[in-house]
Amino acid sequence: MTIKRVGAFGMLGFVIAGCSVGSTAAEPAIEELAGVASVIDGDTIEIHGKRVRLSGYDTPERGARCGDVNVYQQAALALSDFIGSRTVTCDVSGEDRWDRAIAVCDVAGVDIGEFMVSTGWGRDWPRYSDGRYADEEARAREAGANVWSPTCPADLWGDRSYD
Repeated sequence: MTIKRVGAFGMLGFVIAGCSVGSTAAEPAIEELAGVASVIDGDTIEIHGKRVRLSGYDTPERGARCGDVNVYQQAALALSDFIGSRTVTCDVSGEDRWDRAIAVCDVAGVDIGEFMVSTGWGRDWPRYSDGRYADEEARAREAGANVWSPTCPADLWGDRSYD
């Protein structure tokens, strides 16, 4: 009986070791993170104590205003209203320099980035999205929705490059 236990543990060790052999540095590690989220701002949430930078889109930074509207705050509120107390599911692809997970996340099957960009609270960031939200941004711009309102200044996005 002792021999079988040792054999089973030995086999388990072999299986675990075999799992790590197949991965390479060229393959991005995808990890799932899910739970109820707290909203930090329009493109950052926290799940189980882990900050998550929502990938592929950007929202206005602290202090950004369009006329009398604090669009930084309104983007965060829009995200919070959308998520509510529902479970957020994220596919994590890495971490940024601030140790935040980088992820594409959804709520009930709806991509959060798609929601934020289509409602005019964010913009597509092709460098990180490969244009995933370009159509949503074009429609929001055409409609003059939220950050695409005529009251928003041309320098709303600061010195960031969205190429």
